[in-house]
Amino acid sequence: MKKFLSLILCVLLICGIATAAFAEETKIVFCVNIQPQLPLEFWQSIADRYMAANPDVKVEIIGNPSSNVTLPQYEKDLLATDQFPDIMVMQNPADFVPSGALLAFDDGDLDYLADPEVGKIGGKQYVANYKKQIIGVFYNKDMFAANGIEVPTTYQALIDACDKLLEAGIQPVSLGLKDGWPQGQLANMFAGTDLLAKDTHWGAKRNADEVKFNNPDLVKAMQKYQTICTKYCGDNITGITYTQMLEQFFNGNAAMLPIGSWVNAEVEKGLQDFEVGWFPIPGDEDANVVSVFVNEGLSIGADTKYPEVCKDFIHFFFTDKELYGEFLHSEQLFSTTKDTVEYEMIPLRKDMEEQIASMTEVEGFESMTGDDAFLPGLKDYFTNKMTQNIAIGADVEAELDAFDAEWEISNEAIEDAA
Repeated sequence: MKKFLSLILCVLLICGIATAAFAEETKIVFCVNIQPQLPLEFWQSIADRYMAANPDVKVEIIGNPSSNVTLPQYEKDLLATDQFPDIMVMQNPADFVPSGALLAFDDGDLDYLADPEVGKIGGKQYVANYKKQIIGVFYNKDMFAANGIEVPTTYQALIDACDKLLEAGIQPVSLGLKDGWPQGQLANMFAGTDLLAKDTHWGAKRNADEVKFNNPDLVKAMQKYQTICTKYCGDNITGITYTQMLEQFFNGNAAMLPIGSWVNAEVEKGLQDFEVGWFPIPGDEDANVVSVFVNEGLSIGADTKYPEVCKDFIHFFFTDKELYGEFLHSEQLFSTTKDTVEYEMIPLRKDMEEQIASMTEVEGFESMTGDDAFLPGLKDYFTNKMTQNIAIGADVEAELDAFDAEWEISNEAIEDAA
């Protein structure tokens, strides 16, 4: 009898330890990416759901204060002022890993992901990737049909389609530079088709200084990008915001919108009076390459006092299928989990998934992950300077030479800090 009572006491003690892991009041700060499809209220609902299941944990939500401050810059500011969060939406881990700001996940921590190896840096994983997005061209099917235009399957066919639309008095492409980032999606696609499709780990070679940005394939890609920007995007490309890009396209004032699959959230609203289609940016001979984004997910600050709570929160986010399904539905995203997560998809989203099934996938050029990722600071340079300069007619080779010079600066800073 005494042995039985002792066994019961041991079981109770073990259970007590297991259930009291978060017994004392615990507060973690979660830094999020606030955007139209994922407003503050959405992120707060996630925190509320977790706190309801874990009443001894308080989750405080913070986010980029305005559209003029990118999430990576905001997080860099927090790091510099000793306010780095416990958990954060992470887009540029390569900018934070060298300084030791992020906690590496242990083997097995992310077994619920379909591919927990994606984006490892130096053999370690710092991001639980929570979505895959693809970039391509949304197009006005009615406008194409009315002008006898087929979906282009080569780069020359794309140019021919643009010329035909111009002749009909229609702006071929909706694109703007004012917000500083949308044009990068078009540049990413051309770089993916002409460069990365030949070598998916070209980025690691650049980081090892075995290749240069100024190379024939990337020159060719950026010249194509420049042609679209300078000839087919209207007369005010520098003054157009992302919101205005959407308005131009969905109001029927431009035939094509080169952007990411998150725009399916706009298509789902059904406010346009035409049918929307999608195709990948074609190469010289075919249209079998699609650029994907797998560079965003959840990371943990290296100095958090509560690493196990943070891991539990991230596990909760991915394994609560209702919650994760709501997240995927917000922008009609592609799941990254082993388990299938159902949500209501619009027909275009289903069509896109069918199209890309037979395509070669490459990572978005400026958003390559892991050991292929740009050195710290280069992503911002690509987005905020190089692609903008090329879009308004700057010499492509000179801009790529300048990009190589920036690589040297970043590499020297890494070596000095080592």
